[in-house]
Amino acid sequence: MTIVLQYVSLACVVAGLISGAVAVAVSHDVRIGLQIALDLWVAAGLIRLGLPASAEQLLAAAAIIVVRQLVGSALRRRPALSRDDQSRGKPVRRTV
Repeated sequence: MTIVLQYVSLACVVAGLISGAVAVAVSHDVRIGLQIALDLWVAAGLIRLGLPASAEQLLAAAAIIVVRQLVGSALRRRPALSRDDQSRGKPVRRTV
């Protein structure tokens, strides 16, 4: 059973790479591709938790989820408008 979970986990990592690349190619938005890839990589980490786990593996999975949440929240923020946009009279968006 453990070998099956290892292969499924590896398949999720590869699917993350491929899906992320396809999403970037189709949408021309790197943020969308990165979010898709990160979701599949988190899934791979969670699948690996099905293996006999040590404390180090549990901490690694928790770290992956924390990084995913931090990157996801950073990707959801809208960037501030450039000085050129500000000089054209467009409203200034401020990120908090």
